[in-house]
Amino acid sequence: MRKCIVLLLLMSSIQLFAQQEMNLSLKECESLFMKNNLDLIASKFNIDAAQAAVIQARTWENPNLSIGLNAYNPDQKKYFDIGSGGEKSAGFDQLIHLGGKKRAEVAMASGNAEVAQLEFADLLRNLKLQLRQAYFGLYYQNLSYASIHKQLSNLDSLVVSYQTQVQKGNLPLKDLVRLRSLELNLKNQKSQLYENIVDFQGKLTILMGISSNILPVPLDQEVIVYQENKILKPDSLNQIAFDNRTDLKMAGKQVAVQSLNVKWQKALAIPDMTVGAQWDQSGSAFKNQVGLNIGIPLPLWNRNQGNIRMAKAQLDQSTVQQILQKNKVSSEVLQSFKKWQEATENYHYLTKNSLQNLEEVQNGIFKNFKNGNLSLIEFTDFMESYHATLLQYYQFAQNLVNACEELNFATNSKIF
Repeated sequence: MRKCIVLLLLMSSIQLFAQQEMNLSLKECESLFMKNNLDLIASKFNIDAAQAAVIQARTWENPNLSIGLNAYNPDQKKYFDIGSGGEKSAGFDQLIHLGGKKRAEVAMASGNAEVAQLEFADLLRNLKLQLRQAYFGLYYQNLSYASIHKQLSNLDSLVVSYQTQVQKGNLPLKDLVRLRSLELNLKNQKSQLYENIVDFQGKLTILMGISSNILPVPLDQEVIVYQENKILKPDSLNQIAFDNRTDLKMAGKQVAVQSLNVKWQKALAIPDMTVGAQWDQSGSAFKNQVGLNIGIPLPLWNRNQGNIRMAKAQLDQSTVQQILQKNKVSSEVLQSFKKWQEATENYHYLTKNSLQNLEEVQNGIFKNFKNGNLSLIEFTDFMESYHATLLQYYQFAQNLVNACEELNFATNSKIF
């Protein structure tokens, strides 16, 4: 029932500026978001690329085949003498990695693939926060807009009536000016809400990868979950964040990858061996010579010392960044907890029951004023107070959603 009432209320006002709308619950929005969001699609290609790098790291270098052909035989005065009495040779070489280079390279590539997956998960965490805050921001801004639109509709008829009476000399001009002042104030706030609605609509269409405007119609449970009274403790929330935060896991994985990089750079200091075989028809000490070739560079000057030192510095840097990230997580959790406490207290100060009572009083005030039982000053004072209270309620509700979602974001868990 509540869903139907909200939907009718919103559609009566928002359709004034909407082109093509989709009435969606939060779950439906998230489904479209997971399917169409271009940032997520692009990030998935990073995972594919990182996994392809693992395949490449496991691949050995191709063997080298060389063939030598005689160009000119000065004894026989023949060009390209490659027959049975001529000269030709063939060689085959294969590079053999020593010191565990391939093992370290594969481990590093696998670590980078895990980092790419964690980057995707962290991107998803950030985008979901944006989606949910934009969805409920639009929802409550729409409710505020609908409320002002309803008040202006009632007020417009009063202004027209007063204008007629002023022209006839039955009412003073100052009363009309006071009503118009109230009307202009509502129109100004309505314009500001319209701008906010357009901004939220733009964010949602980009996040969800669609061109239609969204009319948020959340399910009852999707709204109530933020309003539940929960007992939360900062220490417990902090531990949940340490266990679940993808950016913290990513920082730890970067330390592991840099540690593997140090091992790999040290392994690169160990020379690789080249093993091969060679056949020569006539150019060697005797005909049809078959030889075995073994080659290895001498590490006299280049022992990869610069890259080893750089890898160690990068490892130290990533270790410090991991500590910094852990401190950042703790700070974000505590800040989110405090915001949630404040938002919860403010929201429950203006309960839904008091809002319904206020609506009933507003209808009574408007009726009594039209019947001449209230003065203009009493009417406008009440309307200003009613309007401010109503908008503040919706703002408190929106702030509560934002605070809850920030707490979900800070802990990377479904607390609400």
